[in-house]
Amino acid sequence: MWNFFSIIEPIFVFSFLSYFVVFIIALILLKKDSGKSLSSVFKNKGNLMILMGLVFALLYLGLWYLICFVLGSKIEFNSFPSLTGFEDYAVFSLPLAFGLYLAFSVFGAFAEEVAYRGYIQTRISSRFGNLVAILVATLFFSLQHIHVFQSGWFIQFLQNQLLHVVLFGIFVGYLFLKSKENIWSVFAFHAMLNVFSVSIPIMVTHAFSFTFYIAEIVSFMAMILILRYLPLKTIEYSVKDK
Repeated sequence: MWNFFSIIEPIFVFSFLSYFVVFIIALILLKKDSGKSLSSVFKNKGNLMILMGLVFALLYLGLWYLICFVLGSKIEFNSFPSLTGFEDYAVFSLPLAFGLYLAFSVFGAFAEEVAYRGYIQTRISSRFGNLVAILVATLFFSLQHIHVFQSGWFIQFLQNQLLHVVLFGIFVGYLFLKSKENIWSVFAFHAMLNVFSVSIPIMVTHAFSFTFYIAEIVSFMAMILILRYLPLKTIEYSVKDK
């Protein structure tokens, strides 16, 4: 057992454990408060909704890079797989850190969606309405991304990630609502973006400091509007008829 821990990158032990604890607590609360079996909670309510999650993930990426490009940002493609940026996570091996981070990005997405959309948003919406539920779930979701074990990370989080995490949480909460609380639709969206950010070696150099904020706000607002007016019932019926 000691030999096993001597080759695992230490930061991922803490990361996996923290998310695993959140995941287990969410499962216990879901079972206790919903009064339903966990199999019914995780029941897939339509592959169309999963596909919609994947499509919106690709739409976000396309919009974000397009806006950055229009605003003068430089976009560079590195060779795959690029391990640049994983030095801070690696103690024993860069490829090992890359593989662990990729696995963690998928598991983390599932744990977060089960906890913050599957439990918190569902629980609060039944009492205080959908808007309050989405905002509260987004707050807890944002707090999950503050890595207290990394010195100086909090300031970096406020400057570079807070806006993205908040807008991400609001959109995913709305997607969860529109997909009839299908946990797999929001997991598909979340996991796709996580895997892309970890594995695709694209470097973006912004032309000016506000490019990132403009790209984030415009991209998520556009997707919320599209989701708002997307005729989901019509699409569902047409797919069933076929």
